[in-house]
Amino acid sequence: MSNAILIGREARRLLRHPVLWLVPVVVAVTAAADSASAGRNADYWYGTIFIAVAFFGPIIVLFAANLVASGARRSRAEEMLQATPTSDTRRTWAMSLGIALPLAGAGAVAAAAMAVIGSLDDIPAKDLMSAGELAQLPLVIAGAGLLGVLAARWLPFAGGVLIVFVLATLGGLVAFRRIDGGTWWMWWTTGMTFEGWTPVPGRPWLHVAYLTGLCACAAIAAVYRSQGRRLLLVGGPVLAATLVLGGLQLP
Repeated sequence: MSNAILIGREARRLLRHPVLWLVPVVVAVTAAADSASAGRNADYWYGTIFIAVAFFGPIIVLFAANLVASGARRSRAEEMLQATPTSDTRRTWAMSLGIALPLAGAGAVAAAAMAVIGSLDDIPAKDLMSAGELAQLPLVIAGAGLLGVLAARWLPFAGGVLIVFVLATLGGLVAFRRIDGGTWWMWWTTGMTFEGWTPVPGRPWLHVAYLTGLCACAAIAAVYRSQGRRLLLVGGPVLAATLVLGGLQLP
């Protein structure tokens, strides 16, 4: 079976998962319940798309991707997979790409939609995100999916992904405590679309490179979970480069 077929199969499994489709449902319900005092104008939809990708999306995608990645274990089919000619490493690569690529595509569509809406005249310039900030959105949503795969590989038990979610949330709160309370998710991106709130300090394009490094680290750690030597040889330099980029992107 070719890699493209494997990747496509994993992508279809993710797209068919009902948990993933909670994203538009939650966004629609939230938008309907919002009084939108200023009206549902371009500025409103600009911020709504951003929140869907940077807040609701990653939370739900994390759990959806984890459920897809842990499907074989939960259905007790792991022994059957080991008997197939496809290696565990190859399956995990396909799973990581099959989950990350469609999510990144969805994030790119959202970023493009924001760019189009941002070209309208009734959005204040101070509320617009730069090209570098918009470029972060595909990586934010894809990174959440890869984190779900990583959790399935390293914490193969019920509740493992919940531990990852709690640790990621607390990590954001502790490491970025300078960010106003209630915006803990913003540690993923340097953008901000809420009136009167200051954007997270950082250099957008370097932050794009930093997020790319985080995604690569998650994929490598998931793929080489049981291959310590390869994990060290491949993941070590990538992790080091990511940490350097993380430092450079800060003001």
